[in-house]
Amino acid sequence: MIVLEDIYQESLELTKTIQVLGIGLVAMTQDRHNIVFNKGISNSLMIDLIKLYQPEILGKSEGKIIDLLGVFTVYVHFYTCGNEKISIFYVNEKDELINYDDLCSLSRLLVKSYCSNVSISNIIKICNTAIPSVKGISALFVINTTGHTLYTKIREDKTRLIENYIQIGGFLSAILMFSNEIIGTGSGENLQAINFENHQFHITVREGIIFAYLLEDPTYSETIVRYMELLKEEFFEMYCDCLKKFDGDLNHFYSFEQVVDKYFSI
Repeated sequence: MIVLEDIYQESLELTKTIQVLGIGLVAMTQDRHNIVFNKGISNSLMIDLIKLYQPEILGKSEGKIIDLLGVFTVYVHFYTCGNEKISIFYVNEKDELINYDDLCSLSRLLVKSYCSNVSISNIIKICNTAIPSVKGISALFVINTTGHTLYTKIREDKTRLIENYIQIGGFLSAILMFSNEIIGTGSGENLQAINFENHQFHITVREGIIFAYLLEDPTYSETIVRYMELLKEEFFEMYCDCLKKFDGDLNHFYSFEQVVDKYFSI
């Protein structure tokens, strides 16, 4: 049984970060599942975890699972809420220690919040407090190879970037195309960074889309690298159809802000 009293006060008092790679909140029944929130876990892995543990989750009223899965340790806490099973998935590196009491407290808070019909934005706030977005990136440009800047987010103090973001997007696209001409697209080598004094644009390309991150420190963390990959995956999942039939309308990509804010503090 889930005690629902004082849920709003509890939400306001959540200040701890949880040392895990990722978290997912999933509501499921026998016929369907809904990923309410997912951060730090690729969607493909999230789907695999749901398929793997769904029979045990649906077979009990509540419970906990701890399992080794490749290089990860997976923790699953699940509860009954009306006709649904609410499950919280955590993924962490296999050999990393974790405060399991904090994990259990966070799970109870999230389940109480969901079952109390707290807004999704408040649930997201709780999860982002538990796993904060990372700093160290001043700007993000998402550009197609024709030079259209599909999405950009620039830190407020970077006024010159803000004023010239269209030209910068075109420059990044042009220099990448030039490097491909020099290096050769079939060589397997790609331009990965452009240095500007003490800043660096880190560049990754997938299916003709350029992701350029302006880094404050070129010795960036493994977390930033992992978040870059997750952000790229979520971009293509959200906008696959728009990219195939791109007509120049950039309004489609405004909603990407919520994904960027989930991973990076810009």
